[in-house]
Amino acid sequence: MNSTHASSKIASFFMNLFNSAKSENLRWQQEKQQEIFSLKTNKERAKQALQAELDKQKAEFAFQLEKIKQQHETSLTMLKAECEQQIRDYKQYLGSIDQLKTLIQKNYSHLPDAVSLTIHHHAKQILKQMWECQDVEEKLQHETRLIDLMTTVHQDTLESENAGHPGTQLPTRTLELIKPPKLSD
Repeated sequence: MNSTHASSKIASFFMNLFNSAKSENLRWQQEKQQEIFSLKTNKERAKQALQAELDKQKAEFAFQLEKIKQQHETSLTMLKAECEQQIRDYKQYLGSIDQLKTLIQKNYSHLPDAVSLTIHHHAKQILKQMWECQDVEEKLQHETRLIDLMTTVHQDTLESENAGHPGTQLPTRTLELIKPPKLSD
């Protein structure tokens, strides 16, 4: 009986220990229930706030991206229009230079074709330099040279026509203008 009693005491001890732990756990859960609920609620709110902030930033990013895309499309359209205008301008310049050659050939018919072609080629080279130049000041200098050449040819041809005997003179100022500078020794 002694062993039964000892077994019973041990069983009772463990049962009490178990019940005590269970009761303590229940009491702790009851005490902390509000705190646990509050933590879970705060966690859920934080998740929602974070998701809302992410959604807001995503929308802002999409808006900014669309805005940049529109700006680039507008810039590209403007650049295309500018390039198309430059091409039209270049073609007009070439047309004017071709008219210049025709004017020289008409008013100086006694000159070899090589002379009128040289003047024409010189004008085209100035135009090419002007067109390819990136520096604005240098571009203006080339443009001024081209204008000087074209007006000089025009003045020479007018003087030839007004002299009363066209086709016998030389376009001296034009030839002087296209002559390369002398190298100093």
